[in-house]
This record gives sequence, C-alpha cells and structure tokens, in this order.
Amino acid sequence: MRKVSEKSSIVLLRMLCMILLFQFCFSITCIQNELEALLQFKRSFDDPYYRLASWKGTECCSWDGVGCNQITQHVTMIDLRSDINQVDFYSLPLSANSIDSSLLELKYLNYLDLSGNHFNYTQIPSFLGSMEELTYLNLSFALFSGKLPPHLGNLTKLAVLDLSFNWPETNDDIEWISHLSSLQFLSLTGIDFSKTSNLIQVLTSFPWLVSLRLNYCNLQNIPFSLVSSNYSSFLSRVQLLDLSYNQLSGSIPKAFQNMTSLKFLYLSRNKFTGIEGGLSSFIRNNCGLKVINLSMNKDFGGDVFDSSYENEFVGCSHGHDLQVLQLSDTSMKTKIPIDWLGKFKNLKLVDLSYSKIHGSIPAALGNLSSIEYLDLSNNALTGEIPTSMGRLLNLKVLDISSNSLKGVLTEAHFVNLSKLHTLYLSYNELISLDMKPNWIPPFQLKKLDIGSCIGSYGSEFPQWLQTQKALDELWLSNTSLSVSCLPTWFTPQNLTTLDLSHNQIVGPIFNSIADQMPRLTHLFLNDNFLNDSLPLVLCKLKSLFTLDLSNNRLSGTVHGCLFTLNLTLLDLSSNYFSGTFPDSHANPSLLYELFLRNNNFEGSMPIVLKNAKSLKILDMEGNKFSGNILTWVGDNLQSLQVLRLRSNLFNGTIPSSLCNLPNLQILDLAHNQLDGSIPSNLNNFDVMITGKGIQEFIRFCWRRLCLNTEKNVVQFIKSNHFNYSTTQLRLMVNIDLSNNSLVGFIPKEITMLKRLIGLNLSYNNLIGTIPMEIGELESLESLDLSFNKLSGRIPQSLSKLNSLGALELSHNNFSGNIPREGHLSTFNEASSFDENLHLCGNPLPIKCVNENPYELPSKNIDDNLDQDQEDKWEKWLLYITIILGYIVGFWVVVGSLILKTGWRHAYFKFVDEGYYKVHATIWRS
Repeated sequence: MRKVSEKSSIVLLRMLCMILLFQFCFSITCIQNELEALLQFKRSFDDPYYRLASWKGTECCSWDGVGCNQITQHVTMIDLRSDINQVDFYSLPLSANSIDSSLLELKYLNYLDLSGNHFNYTQIPSFLGSMEELTYLNLSFALFSGKLPPHLGNLTKLAVLDLSFNWPETNDDIEWISHLSSLQFLSLTGIDFSKTSNLIQVLTSFPWLVSLRLNYCNLQNIPFSLVSSNYSSFLSRVQLLDLSYNQLSGSIPKAFQNMTSLKFLYLSRNKFTGIEGGLSSFIRNNCGLKVINLSMNKDFGGDVFDSSYENEFVGCSHGHDLQVLQLSDTSMKTKIPIDWLGKFKNLKLVDLSYSKIHGSIPAALGNLSSIEYLDLSNNALTGEIPTSMGRLLNLKVLDISSNSLKGVLTEAHFVNLSKLHTLYLSYNELISLDMKPNWIPPFQLKKLDIGSCIGSYGSEFPQWLQTQKALDELWLSNTSLSVSCLPTWFTPQNLTTLDLSHNQIVGPIFNSIADQMPRLTHLFLNDNFLNDSLPLVLCKLKSLFTLDLSNNRLSGTVHGCLFTLNLTLLDLSSNYFSGTFPDSHANPSLLYELFLRNNNFEGSMPIVLKNAKSLKILDMEGNKFSGNILTWVGDNLQSLQVLRLRSNLFNGTIPSSLCNLPNLQILDLAHNQLDGSIPSNLNNFDVMITGKGIQEFIRFCWRRLCLNTEKNVVQFIKSNHFNYSTTQLRLMVNIDLSNNSLVGFIPKEITMLKRLIGLNLSYNNLIGTIPMEIGELESLESLDLSFNKLSGRIPQSLSKLNSLGALELSHNNFSGNIPREGHLSTFNEASSFDENLHLCGNPLPIKCVNENPYELPSKNIDDNLDQDQEDKWEKWLLYITIILGYIVGFWVVVGSLILKTGWRHAYFKFVDEGYYKVHATIWRS
C-alpha cells in the first residue's frame, strides 16, 4: 500500500509540476526593453486587417508570430510571413517603408521571417548585418530594391538565407556571400546574376550547403567544368539544386553526375538540348535522385532513353529511388518508354505532356503499380486506351487529354482506380464513354474534364455523376448537351468550376444554379443558345470570379449587382443586351477583363468602371455608346493594357489623359465620330516605347482554367481582321484611330513609339506631312494613312522599316517621287499610292518629269530640294513685284490728286459727267 501511495504522490507531483510549468510558459512577461522594441516594430507597419491585433499587453511571448526562450524569457523568434499563395483577398500583407531599427534591441533574436510583406521598394537596412545571432532570415517576396546587401555577410551564424524575388538590379559582386560559412539553405531566386563573374567560386565555398535555389536568375553561362574539377566536395554535399527558368544552353554536363548526394534536381525552362551520356547514364550515377525536372526545355530530346536497360542498376546496391520524372514541353519525339519506366519501382509521378510523344499507350503501363500521377496530355498518341489502366491501384491523377485517342471507355477501365480524384479525357474526339446508368464508380472525383469527347452520354448529364459528392471542377464543354435545366439530383455543393460551354443548351439561365452549387467561382455558359434576360440569381453567387455568357441570345439590361461580386472576368459579348449600363456605386476593384462587344448597349461610358483600378482589358466594340470619352478613363484605369471602343458613337476630342496609361498596348478608337487633333503626349505610352513591362494577360491560375479563360480580341491590321488570344496579345502593340473626323497634323511624338506594330490613321481629315522621323518606328509592320489630306513628299526614312508588311498612302495629296530605296522597293502595288495627283514613279504608271534612271537617288533628292527652293523664291519675287507695283501706282494717282487742285476738280467733274451719261442711257432704253 505504501508503494502505491508513493507512486501516486510522485504522479501527482509530476502533474503539479507540469501545470506550473504550463502556466509559467504561457504567462511569460516580456523583458521591458524588448517589449518596447516590439511595440515600436508594430507601429512601423500599416496593418489594415489587424494581423497584429494580439500585440498588446505585456505577455509578448503569446503574441501571434513571436517566440521566446522559455528559460531566459528573451525574444528569439519573429515570424510575420504573409503567404503569397493564399487566394483569399482578406489575408493581405503588412506594409512599411522599411524594417524598423527597433529590432536591434532584440539581442537574442535568431529567427526572422518577414517574407511576403511589402517594404515599398526600399533597400534592406544595414543594421541587419549587426544581428549576429540570426540563424534564419527570410525576406523573400517582400518588395525590396537595389542590389544584394553586402552587410549581410556579417551574419556568420546564418544557416538559412532566403532573399528570393527582390532586387531587380544586376548583382555583379557577391563575394560577401562566401563569408556566410554556416549556410545550409540558400535561395536567391529572381535575382539577376547575368553579369556576375565569380558566381561558381562563391557558391561552392560553403562547407555545409545542402540546398541551393538560383531559379529566375538570368544565368546564361556557368563554367561547369570548374565545378567538376575543383569543387568535388561541393558536388558531393548538395541535395537540392534548382537552376530552372534561366538561359542555360547546350547539353547538361557530366559534372552533375558527380553529385552523389543529389535528391532534387530542377533544370526546367532553360535551353538545354540534351544530356551527356543520356538520361539513363545520368540517373545510374545518381542513385539517390528522387526528383528530376527537365520540363520546358523545348529542344531537349534525341536519344534520351537509351536501350541499355540491363545496366540500369549497376552501382546502386539498393536500386533507384526516382519518384518524380518531369519531361513536359520537350522534344522527345519517341514512343512511351515503357521498358525504361518499368525499371523504377518507386516512380510516383510521370509527366510527359507536350513532348511530341507518339504511338499507342502500351498495355504494360498498367504494371507501374506505384504511379500516382500520370500526364500524357497534348501529344500525338493514337489507338485505344488499354483496360490495363484499371490496374493502377495507386493512381490519383490521370491526364490523357488533347491526343488522338479513340475507342469506348467502359467500367473495366476504372475498376480498381479507387484512389482516382482527377480525370482529364478532353479533346480526344473519337473517345466515347459507355457506362450503365446505375454504375457506381469506385472513386470519388474532385476534377473531371471530358469535354469534346463524342457520344459521351448523349444529350443528358451522365447519371453516374450523382454519386460524385466531392466534385469541385466539372468540364463538359462541347459534349452535345441540349438540356434546358440542371437535373434536380445534381447538387454538388463543393463545385467551384462549371464549364458547359459550346453545347446546345436552350432556354433561360438556370434559376436553381445558386442553390445547387453555391460555391461557384468560375462559370462558363458561353456559345450556347441561352435566351431571355439575366436572372438576378447570378448575384447570389458571392464567390464568383469568372462569368462567361458570350455568344448566346441573351437580351435585356445588365444588373448592377453583378459588379458587387468579386468578378475578375466578365464576358457578355455577342448577345442582344441593350439599354444603358447600370449606374452602380459598386467597386469592381478586382475586375481584370471586361468584354461587352457586339451588343446594343447605349449611353455614356459606364461610370461603374471608374473604380476598376485593376482592369487590364476593356472591349466595348460594336455598341451604341455615345458622348465624350471621359478623362477618368486615363486618370483612373492605370492598369489598362487594351482599350477598344471601336464602332460606337463616341464624339468630341480624344482626351490627352488617355496617354497617361503607361501599360497600354492596344488603343482602338476606330469607327466613331471623334474630332479634334491627335494628342501630342503620345510619348507617355511607356510600353509602346520601351516594351518593358509587357505582361501576360492571363493571371496566375491553374493551367486548365487559364486555357478556358483564354479570350480573343479582334485587331484590324494589314487590312484584315485577326483574332488574337490574350496570350498572343502580349506581342501586339497597335493604335487604330481610323474612320473618325480627326484634323490637324500627325504629331511627331508618335514616332517615339518604337514597339508599335500597327498604326492606322486612315479615313480622317489629317493635313500636313508625314513626320520625317517615321523611320524610327523600328517594329512597325502595318502603316495606313490613306484617305486623308496629307501632303508633301513621302519621307525616305520609311525605307528603314524592314518589318513593314503593309503600307497604305492612297487618297492624299502627296507629291514628288515615291522613294524606292531599301525595303520600300518591295512595295509594288500601285493601290498603295493611288489618288495622289502629284505623286509619280514606280509602282505608279506616272513617270516623274525629271526622272533619270542613271542618276543616283541621293542626287535626285538634292536636286529636287534645290528646285523646290528655287520655285519658292520665284513665287515670292513675283508677289513682291505685284505688291510694289500696286503701291506705286496707287500713290502716283492719289498723290497727284492731293497735290494738284486743278487735277482733282477735273477728275471729279469727269466722274460726275460719266455717271449722268450712263444713267441717261439706261433711262432712255
């Protein structure tokens, strides 16, 4: 009994100690100077969403993002990272003008993470180099500027340093990094090292480095030979190496085969053409390699999978540990290397998409029992899908979309795929699905895309979908659906993306959609036969980001409540909408793309867009919008890259504020009633001048969604209409002001837009000459100045435009010889110069009077200029002679009458007598 009692006492004592320790740990009172430092640090931030709300009181060790040593009570950790991968718009980063120096009071701070916050492009303060206790420092994605800060070289205890995606400047001196002798993890992603000469020497000097990330660093030539000969110890230690998204070219060198500890190798998005010794040899010499990513090396290919499979495991006593093989977007040009792949028993992910793989899917693929992710999409695969695929027990993701596969898929193809959650079969037009209505699949899909597969399930929703309770993405585009309402059993409460586009759906938009799928973020109903008006039920979808209703038969007005949603893309184009645009006081601050073209909207510019500060594409072509183009378009919509107001009824002048849009690439105001002159401040179009800052129109998004949101924008260039996708638009820079009533001169500032590809000013009332500097438009491919009142000579500088493919100067008042130098000699269509009465020379049939085929062009031009000057002086001399003669004659007569009284009386008597004689004659007759 005594022993039991003693044991109970010990247990109780231990519990009491734990309780006391627990209370002690969670009621630590800050050391006063550290408390004051933290509060000062808090005050340096702009915190609109109260992320630092817990930073109050004296128990700082319980504050969010603060950690302390439980014994000494000193602050040792600050972790205020803002996760840039979060998609909710309510977790915004903190912002400050700099890192506050109050951190110097935290003498024992060893962990500092401020990544993802905004420091307004200021430089990293030098005092951080004095915080020598730091072992972990992460300032990535924090909007710093300048070069890499050398003062950080004093942090000799640093084990982790992440400075990724800061400093747009080129860094040519990084010797200070070699002082960080304790580094184990180094990430310098996104920093420009194109002019750094000692990069390899610095990076191979660390005795403990195991992880190195240098992706997006503009690396072009790395002397890998130095690595192999002088730094073998570096090669034997590194476990993770990321050199992706650079400009590295040639073959992947054998030096990498000596990296005996390497587990993760990322070389994607470079210009590699192959690998020395072949991929088999490379993997054979790196037995511990788990991940190899060579994707997006577009010329990478050749004999990558050699035939010496029998020697794969030589030197690897425990076999290979390869788990991830990514070769997408390369040039394999081979069949699926099933024998080669079959050697890797731990292989979990295989990505051969976009790699020109051809042939059929081998039945032996079903033997890769460890495979979890298989992507063979966007290749040239043919034949039927083998039923052996149903044996892949661990398969979670299968993507065989965008091939030329055929045949019928039945239950047998999926019989054992109980772990499958993502299935993509789309764009295999000869594949059909034949499942019994009462089929219960063994899986619960999250993502399903069977778009553009014929005869998948007739014209109705597939019945087996009612068993899929976990669906969050469903793509049924171009599958011959002809329903008029959603099935009542179709209630996927977690569905975020629904694509029913390019079908034969008729009737009004489904009124039950908000109840059946309340979490929708992306809805595609475009290219159907929907009619009636927009239902108010759409405004209940509070999470909706993308709404595409284009190419239907919808009519009526647009509800203002649509702009109270978080829409990033709204496409209402090619319908029958009418009336004025809703005068809503909403704040569509997240709207990126708005397409309203080809409807019957009327009224002035939609005032609701005044606050659309993120808007990149505004396409209002083909409506009846009228009134002035308001100045707030140029003042407020600073993110605009495309502005298309073509074919409306806008009048008044072009506001000069439009030229305040620094990112604008396409300005299309053609076919309106605009008058006045062309603004002279065109040189404010920064992108059109430098090309810098041209961005992808599509946003960060998952690939399949980006493909679906790829919209088309029509551009009239080279006398033709072209459809440009939003990806292709990043290469288009165009100004079209044609078919208006513009007057005045062509401003010479327009010749500063060196990235301009198309310029159309035709069908206006412009006068004056073509600016002599027109040849500075080095990127120009299309120039149309026809049907104006331009005069003077065609500038010879046009001959410098080697990219010019279309030139229209007809129906003006140009004169003189048509220049035929350089690239202009290729324009042999007379129609380009027709209806210029004083224009002569090839390709017109009118020969110039002073044309001399043996005379040098430069001499002709000089003579013509001299003749012009001589003609001008002769005209002026004639005018002066006439005026002087008139003056002399006038004063000879009038002066004589003034000076001679007798003459004056005689003159007036003569006039009077003549007057009476004339009237007497008229009276008698």
